[in-house]
Amino acid sequence: MTQGYAVASPEGPGGVATGTGPAQPGADLEEQRRAAERERRLARRRRFVERAQGEGLIGVFAVVFIIMWVSSPYFFTTSNLLTAASVVSVLGVMAVAETMVVIGGEIDISVGSVMAATSVLIGLMVGAGMDVWLAAVISLLFAGAVGVINGAVTVFFKINSLVTTLGTYSIFLGFAYALSNTTTVSIGGEGFSVLGSGTVASIPVPVFIFLGVWLLGAALARHTPMGRHIYATGDNYDAAVRAGIQADWLRVGLFIAIALSSGLAGIIVTSELGASAPQIGDPYLLSVVTAVILGGASLRGGRGRMLGTLVAVGILGVLQNGFALLQFSTYLEDTVLGTLLILAVLTDRLVRRAEQ
Repeated sequence: MTQGYAVASPEGPGGVATGTGPAQPGADLEEQRRAAERERRLARRRRFVERAQGEGLIGVFAVVFIIMWVSSPYFFTTSNLLTAASVVSVLGVMAVAETMVVIGGEIDISVGSVMAATSVLIGLMVGAGMDVWLAAVISLLFAGAVGVINGAVTVFFKINSLVTTLGTYSIFLGFAYALSNTTTVSIGGEGFSVLGSGTVASIPVPVFIFLGVWLLGAALARHTPMGRHIYATGDNYDAAVRAGIQADWLRVGLFIAIALSSGLAGIIVTSELGASAPQIGDPYLLSVVTAVILGGASLRGGRGRMLGTLVAVGILGVLQNGFALLQFSTYLEDTVLGTLLILAVLTDRLVRRAEQ
């Protein structure tokens, strides 16, 4: 008969062995297995919710498109659709960068003032005799500097990004109106108008700019280490820092990116109008944030998809164009945008609960 052997183990009261020593590794493995299973279930649930949310957004786009098609005989024409695409492309350029900012756990609402200041600076420099293209580059650098300010104040001084960018929105919008004296300045220049009103194969140039920016953003978000770092930073800042991600500098970079995209949007609109004006950014404060949240990005950070932003931009473009064709009041458009923003935030909360 084979004789067993004794395993030394801590003893409890009265000299009775508790057996906790040998049992601990098994308990740890079981706990790890359960934790891994919970993570897998949560990942599956998130994928399902994201897919359902995306399909629902496409359904909303289809419904809105059909309603406008039925409501106006001029809506579903090539010229009108191309015009609508050109107009909404300005919104789209900023929405791509704003999506990255929101995924990273921040928000920037100074986009309209950066557009306005960029346009006014171009007008002032061209009025002083500077080449329009050089003026546009300098204005774009100014926009980047605004992004540095927003990022530095938010990240290094620990000020909430909503408060920071609300402050800079007011500062630079006042700056634009003060410098321009609320007047417009006509702008000409060799080929400058092509940027905003030119076409390639009958398709407006702003559409190509938007698609290029969107493709760049989509590739960056899903297929690069930087994109993964942005998601990780927005999802859990402390964990991202412990993992070695330069989360603070990454967030500063995101603010610079959204400011540059706003400057680019300001240049495009200035080119299209053939004039600089401090009013050009007024319609974009609400619509950019609405497009991002409606597209599925979470205000809590860590979640968002460029495809969702693309569809949301399309929805807002159809609504804007349809309201213009039906001669609805612009105040009604603001009402609809505000309603969509609230519904998008409520949907985000419901999605968060469903994931849990």
